[in-house]
Amino acid sequence: MRSAESIAFEGVWTAAKSGPRVPARSAIDLRSFAKFAPNMAIIEPDPSSLSLLFRLCGSSFFDLFGFDLTGMNYLDLVDPAIKESAHSYVMACLRQPCGLWQRTPVQVDKGELAQFEYTILPIIKSSAGVDHIMVYVVREVRPDGSSPAVKRIEHSTVWQWLDLGFGTPALEITERAF
Repeated sequence: MRSAESIAFEGVWTAAKSGPRVPARSAIDLRSFAKFAPNMAIIEPDPSSLSLLFRLCGSSFFDLFGFDLTGMNYLDLVDPAIKESAHSYVMACLRQPCGLWQRTPVQVDKGELAQFEYTILPIIKSSAGVDHIMVYVVREVRPDGSSPAVKRIEHSTVWQWLDLGFGTPALEITERAF
């Protein structure tokens, strides 16, 4: 069910690793990630509060939302009912380095829904350990080539942990949580 783009993104992430470790943010060479950059974001989760701050956003995020998301909390864009569980799953990706793949409907103009595919992978910014995530979004494009403006991110409908060589969390994704 994963798209070729999602699998290719994970492949470039794997190539950025230094040995068996999770790649450092400094190893994210934009030449390697260039084709993904417009649909990619780097997010800094805060383990002590419900915060997933955008630190870097590709240009398509501006196109989707109509404003720059840098510095904003991703959780402010989601259905309030899923904030805590979304944060918990991201923190699980950091504690036991793994990825998360999902298909997520988003509410767009006139209440319609569009489908997005997320690929979430951990990275290291500081010496404290795995502390950021990279998110790659494959978005639905309308037949005319346009992409609808996003109003709110809904509950994911399909998801799975991605084993990146460290196993996956025992935490099951049992609720519509992301």
